[in-house]
Amino acid sequence: MQILLKYTYLMEVEKIKLELERLWKRYQEILDKPNWEDMNEARSILYLTGNIYCEKVAPEAIERRLHFLKNPINLLEFLTLVDSNSERLTLYRKDPLFSTLEKYYRVIKEYKNKFIGGKHYLDEERFINLYNEFNPDKNLKMKERGKF
Repeated sequence: MQILLKYTYLMEVEKIKLELERLWKRYQEILDKPNWEDMNEARSILYLTGNIYCEKVAPEAIERRLHFLKNPINLLEFLTLVDSNSERLTLYRKDPLFSTLEKYYRVIKEYKNKFIGGKHYLDEERFINLYNEFNPDKNLKMKERGKF
């Protein structure tokens, strides 16, 4: 996570993407060959990348840079502009910072929406089933978003 935060601070999008891919690969390795100790590592990857990083760090990283744009906008305007594939994107993409932020947002969105199967993003459903299976306290059952 420290490496991911470093590259986010530096806004090195390709390195962010590689680090997220590394974490995703490790998460999948654990789910493919689970044991109790590794399940807790998977839990931390799921929580830190899916909840903390994608939901809090990434939007704040974008928001903190938007006032530096040649045509400053707020976070909601940025997200709407990019998600709607607006015609105004052509104008904004002339700004190198906007292009970088757009690439970063798309990397985060792609990561956040990863899944192999099940009904939850980041294979949370698969993780929960495995976590409950390996949990030594059989009375304590995890539910979605890490709730017990």
